[in-house]
Amino acid sequence: MIDSGSTRDRRLGFPVIGSRLTMDGQPVSTFPDFYVVGAGRAGTTSVSRYLSQHPGIFVPASKSSSFFYARDLAGSPLAKEGASIPEWFVRNEPDYHGLYSPAPADSIRGDVSPVYLASTRVAERIAAARPDAKIIVFMRNPVDRVYSRYVGRRRDGLERIPTFEELVEREIDTDLVRDDAHASYLASGMIAHHLQTYFDAFPRENIQIHFYEEFSGDTQGVMASTCRFLGVDHEFQFDVRRIHNRSGGRIRNPAIGGLWSSSLPVRKALRPFLPQSLRDGLFRKATAKTEAVPIRPETRRRLIEVYREDVHALERMTGRDLSAWLRPPGP
Repeated sequence: MIDSGSTRDRRLGFPVIGSRLTMDGQPVSTFPDFYVVGAGRAGTTSVSRYLSQHPGIFVPASKSSSFFYARDLAGSPLAKEGASIPEWFVRNEPDYHGLYSPAPADSIRGDVSPVYLASTRVAERIAAARPDAKIIVFMRNPVDRVYSRYVGRRRDGLERIPTFEELVEREIDTDLVRDDAHASYLASGMIAHHLQTYFDAFPRENIQIHFYEEFSGDTQGVMASTCRFLGVDHEFQFDVRRIHNRSGGRIRNPAIGGLWSSSLPVRKALRPFLPQSLRDGLFRKATAKTEAVPIRPETRRRLIEVYREDVHALERMTGRDLSAWLRPPGP
């Protein structure tokens, strides 16, 4: 293959950076073939781990490189003075390509980065680099997803606001439909306008949408559907016994819960030096026994109204009946 500086996608008019040319002059992108763009707290960590089992698929060991978000943080909350950029974000192109250097030549390569569905800018960036990319979206009831994020971050020592109700009071009167909803709670539940950017940038047949309820109920079936979409062996049997990054519960033992939460500074300091497998093992041990923390019925009713129009927009875009997401809790 002959390296080229840049080609141009005729459909979108953006330069395709980092591409190569075959001997007959056809562009072959060095960027990944598919992108699981989110949403956060909708099963994407498990999806990443399961996909890595497939012999025809390569995804980096570390999820959420977030390159197409992190490469340009203009308009991001992370661009503000004093903001802390996650150490797992990859911001330069050589390092991003380096994540895929171990990929077998005959494998398809994927990027699983949930932040890609939290910005209106990312779809266009991916399309500029890989206009033929396959886009995979996992969606979940926004109330459950936002509440799950709060419970998980509170448990892990990442959130200081003592109750979800106080958090709702702080955010509910802010502008929740944002170009960039990264690192937010209620605004991150608004995804219709973010999803629309993928519909605008890619052919509809290049986009596959799954729902958390189906993924939880028939994980093997959803993974098989994903494989068919990607054009790899869909009869491969994934080991789906382990659910990764459980986030919907509080550690049952208060002493262990307090120790885990307060250990955040140590965990952050050690993260660059500990392999993913060891970090995952520590997390599983700490969260082996959790208990559900149900959202208050009145809070759920309030947030259903917040997300009602966005859910209806998702129904129109996906052709799915999502009325269950808007069903109020019983008395």
